Amino acid sequence: MHLLRLLALLFLGLAAWGAPRPKLVVVLSVDQLSADLIGRWGGDLGGGLGTLLREGVHFAAAYHEHGYTETGPGHSVLLSGRHPAHTGIPENRWLDRATGKFVYCVEDPLVRNLDGTPPPGSSPRWFIGSALPGWLLDQVPGSRAFCVSGKDRSAILMAGPRVSGVFWLSNEGFTSSTAYVQALPPWLEASNKALLEGLRTHRLVWTPLRPREELPKGGRYQLPGRTVVMGLPRLIKTKNGELDPSFWERFRVSPFFDEAILDAANRLLEGERLGRGPGTDLLMVGLSATDYIGHHYGNAGPEMRDQLLRLDARLGAWLRTLRRNHPEAWVVLTSDHGCSDFCERLKERGLPAQRVPFPAFMERVESELSARLQARGPFLRGTRTGSFWLKEEGTKSGRPDRGEILTAALEVLRAQPELAGAWSAAELAALRPDPGVAPGARSLAERLRLSFVPGRSGDIVAALKPLLTFDDPPYLVNHGNPHDPDRRVPMVFVGPWKAGAREEPVRTVDLAPTLAKELGLAIPEPLDGQALELNPAPK
Repeated sequence: MHLLRLLALLFLGLAAWGAPRPKLVVVLSVDQLSADLIGRWGGDLGGGLGTLLREGVHFAAAYHEHGYTETGPGHSVLLSGRHPAHTGIPENRWLDRATGKFVYCVEDPLVRNLDGTPPPGSSPRWFIGSALPGWLLDQVPGSRAFCVSGKDRSAILMAGPRVSGVFWLSNEGFTSSTAYVQALPPWLEASNKALLEGLRTHRLVWTPLRPREELPKGGRYQLPGRTVVMGLPRLIKTKNGELDPSFWERFRVSPFFDEAILDAANRLLEGERLGRGPGTDLLMVGLSATDYIGHHYGNAGPEMRDQLLRLDARLGAWLRTLRRNHPEAWVVLTSDHGCSDFCERLKERGLPAQRVPFPAFMERVESELSARLQARGPFLRGTRTGSFWLKEEGTKSGRPDRGEILTAALEVLRAQPELAGAWSAAELAALRPDPGVAPGARSLAERLRLSFVPGRSGDIVAALKPLLTFDDPPYLVNHGNPHDPDRRVPMVFVGPWKAGAREEPVRTVDLAPTLAKELGLAIPEPLDGQALELNPAPK
């Protein structure tokens, strides 16, 4: 620790020759904000998103290099500078082999959530290593670091294991857990009271900001067992409607969700007096509505178009307030993953998209396994991301041994027409991805290796082919695969740097070491990312 502090002092001295460290740094993660969305509609955004894109160093070709592009793994990467293989978060959920039950990436039976929900509570228990908030708190006296988000996994895994406070939205308002505080701070209690009173007494209707003819067309789509109707407006709540679970489901799938998060972020800024202390404060904000809207309505229809317009407008007002109170604040914008549109609309564009019924897929795999092994299954437990674990009850006396089942399962899965490939845990563990390979050029096996965590990831790890998705009702579309629509996201730094678009491919693991370098922080452990040059030298 003494060596770390000496290194920190050296970095601080070097930093003094560059830009002075600000009193406040803000990191914004917009869940499911893909580079494709920015490319499609970013030029038409005149509010907060547009401001950040124009006034920042905008890396337009930023990649999540790992394969399973879900919310938990993606947020664990952003401020740690390490792939999920090293943060310990391979997916949102994985199988605990000891209990035979699936584990949620932030669940912790040793803590309780303050909203009164049943255990387990939520904490960074499964997160391995450190992250930038902890580096800041350890090295800059008087600094603080807080995170607020719509999802617990977004907030907890972006913040990492050492932080001043973490908050997320539940059905009772914004909450936290005893991993961080024993009671909610007064400013948050007041914020929750205002939020809930406003919701109880108001009618909420999601109406488009622009005339219908300026939005992508809606339509009616037939999916297996259901019909989905696209278009606005949408009723979220009647004036006297109850704040019941069905309301919160509708609320999260609307722009009002992000408005509540940004309001809570303002309350946090003022309640904790961030940016007004002796050190550098860090505020992390996870905006979650884009992800829910993308899951339920896709990313190319009127709902997503209006969501970006509304987020742009609301974030513009939020940034104006931030700059009025903290004119020297740095702001970073990025995302935990992207996503493609839903299959039926992609087919309208002539693309060979396919929706794969997951139960039928698993039934077919088990049938082929039983025929090959001449034994009765089931032999596998699988997830829609493509992870498969051997069922231990299928390896008892009188059954094929574990090695036989593994070999047969690999052969069967590799023969499935929907899959691009399948690898055993041993094959992935032996793989050593070259850190010098461009992120867009990585093989599927390398991408999956960067998601692979021994003991947590599946016995077999597979990937769907591009434009294919496992059906996952009530979601219309899912992300989580290792292909570019899910991997490519924006990465923007706004501060004392020359603004402009940068086309060279970079990685999201580069974000944390870049901020650490600019803040003059020593990094206490090996990282997968490297610091980017925000002011490249003239050629």
